[in-house]
Amino acid sequence: MKEVKIILSQEELSVLVSVTMAATLRKNFGKLRLFGRISPIATRISSLYTRPIQPILTFEDRMKEINKKDPVLNPDINIGLPLPKPSSTRKNKNRFKQWNIERLKLEQDSRLLKLEIDPEKVKEESIKEQWPNNVHRIIKHYGIYRDLFDNAHFYPQPVLNVFYDYDEEFTTIVYNGNKILPSEASVVPYIKLNLPSEEKDSSFWSLILTSPDEHLQDNTMEYLHWFVGNIPNDQIENGEVICNYLPPFPLKGTGFHRYVFLLYKQNKKLDFSSELRPPNCKSLEERTFKNLDFYKKFEDDLTPVGLQFFQSEWDKSVTQVFHDILEMPEPSFEFIYPVRYHPKEKKWPHKKPFNKYLDIYRDSKSINEEILKEKLKTSSPFKPPSPRPLYPNSYTIPLTYPKWYRSKLSNMRLGKNQWKDLHKHD
Repeated sequence: MKEVKIILSQEELSVLVSVTMAATLRKNFGKLRLFGRISPIATRISSLYTRPIQPILTFEDRMKEINKKDPVLNPDINIGLPLPKPSSTRKNKNRFKQWNIERLKLEQDSRLLKLEIDPEKVKEESIKEQWPNNVHRIIKHYGIYRDLFDNAHFYPQPVLNVFYDYDEEFTTIVYNGNKILPSEASVVPYIKLNLPSEEKDSSFWSLILTSPDEHLQDNTMEYLHWFVGNIPNDQIENGEVICNYLPPFPLKGTGFHRYVFLLYKQNKKLDFSSELRPPNCKSLEERTFKNLDFYKKFEDDLTPVGLQFFQSEWDKSVTQVFHDILEMPEPSFEFIYPVRYHPKEKKWPHKKPFNKYLDIYRDSKSINEEILKEKLKTSSPFKPPSPRPLYPNSYTIPLTYPKWYRSKLSNMRLGKNQWKDLHKHD
């Protein structure tokens, strides 16, 4: 009898094994009956062996499957300058050896409070090694690449520095999404460009300030706060003002807004007449802007190089921006919380403190009336409010009072629960 070799693929082999196991199980199915009923063990075994055997993936295949990116949702397109090459391994090893030698002396100086560190030198070293990667991660975390460039990205170079005058002595720097109030950003910022020496003599730049969170009518659009184009070298005062500066105006009740400074490198002097806004532009409709459309229009001659952004939320200066600059009423938003659910009130609740249980179903108007009466008892229109004690419950409450009343007095003193507004006049 001749031997016949059959070569099967992994999928065909898994189907053959599952069919064989199912046939064997049916043949012996009668032995798995218990008192005329199908045994639950038989049911579990049947469901187990009738499933097709899954192919075993290698570790590399499994990691490829986990790290697979959708080319539409996650386009890995670098539209900026190439990332500088990291230091060589040999150079890093030499630096690490030198650091080990100096570490003992540094530790000794630190213990004796003699260690002096130059922050400028530390900043210079961090910029050389890790700055583009670190800033890239921060910008990606805040969704700026997603909202301004449709998920395309670039590695910002350390060339753009933005400062706001805080007062006559101090300035506020825009740095990696820090929080700046609108009142602190009400004037035109000071821009410093740290350009390489080879680009200082023959280069043009464009600077844009935009906000992807502010638009009142279309969430996909932005408002253009500032645009200076054709900046020669690092002289921003000699650039063409395409759109004058408008202070931030994050609306009340909408939380923090992102404000992004973008620095583009131009291949040549460009004509931005299509983007030109009227002088002292006060119309939000005319300031409507979309950075992605702007970049696509000039992508052959523009390369994003620098990016800085800050976050801001409403303060009183926003009202002045709407009334004095934009000459329009100020919109505001408020979150309406859903009515809290309470089960139907019971006449005899089981193991519920009666005072807390009844307060749940009381009318809020009567609760506020009670709080107002208590506040008026301790206030006078002719005298300033007396200061609250540092430890309100240090004064003992007589034990002759019922427990529920002692608890109420304690909450009133501490301003807890419904009494949180009782001491607000302080």
